[in-house]
Amino acid sequence: MSDTCTLPLTFALLGTPRVRRGEKEINIGAPQQQAVLAALVLRQGKSMSVEEMVAAVWDNPPAGATSIVRTYMSRLRSALQPGGRPSRTSGLLRSTQSGYWMSQEGTVCDVELFEREMQTAEGRFSEGRFAEARDLLRCALERWSGPPLAGLPGPLARSERSRLAELHLLCQERAVQADMKLGRHQKAVPELLRLTSEHPLREGLRQLLMLALYHCGRQAEALAVYRDARQVLMEQMGIEPSPPLRALHGRILAADPGLLPFEAASSSMTPQVPAQLPAGLPDFTGRTSEVDALWTGLTSPGGLATPVAAITGMGGAGKSSLAVHIAHRLKERHPDGQLYTDLTAPDGSRVPPDVALRHILTALGDPVSAIPKDLDTRAAQFRSRVSGRRMLILLDNAWDVGQVRALLPGSVHCTVIVTSRAVLGSLPTTVRVPLKPMDPSSAALLFSRVAGGEHASLESEHMETVTALCGQLPLALRIVAARYTTRLHRSLSDTIEGLLQERTRLGELQLDDLSVRRTFDLGYRQLTAQQAQAFRELAVLEQRLITDSHAALVLGWEPAEALRTLEALVDASMMESPSPGHYGYHDLLRVFARYGVGSA
Repeated sequence: MSDTCTLPLTFALLGTPRVRRGEKEINIGAPQQQAVLAALVLRQGKSMSVEEMVAAVWDNPPAGATSIVRTYMSRLRSALQPGGRPSRTSGLLRSTQSGYWMSQEGTVCDVELFEREMQTAEGRFSEGRFAEARDLLRCALERWSGPPLAGLPGPLARSERSRLAELHLLCQERAVQADMKLGRHQKAVPELLRLTSEHPLREGLRQLLMLALYHCGRQAEALAVYRDARQVLMEQMGIEPSPPLRALHGRILAADPGLLPFEAASSSMTPQVPAQLPAGLPDFTGRTSEVDALWTGLTSPGGLATPVAAITGMGGAGKSSLAVHIAHRLKERHPDGQLYTDLTAPDGSRVPPDVALRHILTALGDPVSAIPKDLDTRAAQFRSRVSGRRMLILLDNAWDVGQVRALLPGSVHCTVIVTSRAVLGSLPTTVRVPLKPMDPSSAALLFSRVAGGEHASLESEHMETVTALCGQLPLALRIVAARYTTRLHRSLSDTIEGLLQERTRLGELQLDDLSVRRTFDLGYRQLTAQQAQAFRELAVLEQRLITDSHAALVLGWEPAEALRTLEALVDASMMESPSPGHYGYHDLLRVFARYGVGSA
């Protein structure tokens, strides 16, 4: 074997992409072919499907994009394989069942080295070993020769450029902090002047510059930095400087003798990583087809669109449980964090989108003082914060599309899951899952798991009746099963007796903070007065299904008005339409309309 075969293969992506074997540069082709290679390199040893490559390289894939990718891979295999002997199953680039995989053996990538050096430096910094941290950071910065992935096309290159540029700035900022910790304020000033000029909204840099100038005996210039920062923030964002920046200004203004050589807010080298997902249910049961649909819809390559899933259905159907379940399965694909926001307040009211955005931005590390006042600017700041980051966002209990739109990121690397009673018809989605009550066998299995398999199996002959009286609704099943388990003196026949009477059924369906009546009431409160009237008055009819014309007669309305209201109730998941022109209630919703309204 030639000695050339054993030389390391170096991938340089922090600038114009280059590949070298030893000292010899390798021709890796045109920009799109380079983008395909860069996508594989950045996967760090993980396989990538052809469809993912197409979505990574093209905004609008041309006809035959799959064939073009395969051609690129063939050329790259020839270029990178020592001696030009390509192989599909061995060597650096290998074929998989659906795409390709690149071995990391004998390869070096400057992006990986840069991130590793930053991480090591952060450890040294936290240990007070500032000189070592500074040297590591300066070494990491020297790996850069220009904008990362320069000249490469496609969504992946764009998002990675944004992510790496943010890390580059954080690395520079931390290196300056290390210099200041070592008392080198004079050395820090020129670099901070450049950085604040390039990033005028970065308040942490302003703090560092003010402090460096102050300790160089340039108090007036330090105060001028604050005045300039305040003017920029007011003009561009409509906000005052943050409390830490204002506090530092006050101390410099007063020539505070207690001002230490390093008191600027210490910024983390990596963005704040929230982990807000609620705990999943240990006895989550069934919903196999729904889980499969969500997984496929949220993990398949989607081009430029942010993957969005909408899980809709009546109250108590298990929308939130399903959303949390799939979110935990997706968590590893979103290492930059998981955000959770309940869009219905504890008192049952609608959470305005600007309030939801304030909670989200604070979770991402923004001080309250730095959050813009108006909705559009808040939404833009949120999109900027998550740009290029692989984040999962769960928006629970949404009322309407207007509430959700402002909370959608613009990044294809983010994933959004929305739950709602409303259909959310105009929401752009990747996958929709209208959640129905469980089938009888799944309902029985859920009841058994919650109640304890052995305990429940003793009275299996009553199981079908109990689950039917619960309407196969997961929330009702959980409540009844838990009540049955905690009241061992009651048999299932006793439970059935309490559920058989419509007037008392909803009373049986509550335990601690779980209540079917209260859950239905949340949906009822979202109806208009006209919709609420129809919901109540049509429930007294004995027919399981009615037509719009029959509803018009009962309500004394025009047929068109009755039809619009019935359709609105279906969209709100307060009624159902099993076939065109026919409308009815889930059994428990009918009971609620007759006996539960106003008593939640």
